[in-house]
Amino acid sequence: MLRRILRRLRNRGQPQRVAPSVAVPPPAPVEPEEPLPDVEVDTEGLQSWLAEESGLVLVDIREPHEIQHGHVKGALLLRMNDIPNRLSELPSTDTRLIIYCAAGVRSFGVTHWLREQGWTDAWSLTSGFPGALEAGCEMERP
Repeated sequence: MLRRILRRLRNRGQPQRVAPSVAVPPPAPVEPEEPLPDVEVDTEGLQSWLAEESGLVLVDIREPHEIQHGHVKGALLLRMNDIPNRLSELPSTDTRLIIYCAAGVRSFGVTHWLREQGWTDAWSLTSGFPGALEAGCEMERP
């Protein structure tokens, strides 16, 4: 016991022995998320394109119960879930497509998918069907 006390007194001013710590590697750098592609057009943008008469095609991807209240005159009516099986009904891949739904949410996903399939000039209308009417498109009922 005396030996322990003497040892403590002798080592009092000296650094304590500490077990070597395990080296923890620094966290891997976080890769920045790839930005979402620019696939959206607002009401004013659509209005501008309509004024140019640039040969764009509107595609209504809403459900039948939504379309019964009206749709843009001359628009292609392709329900969102049917698009993969009806790609042949879309115009050529270099045609400007304006995809719209009720509010611009579903059309974003469809537009992104169409871009992956080769439609490089496909755009999602952020304001949906009401925005198409506001931009000057004529409405018709089925």
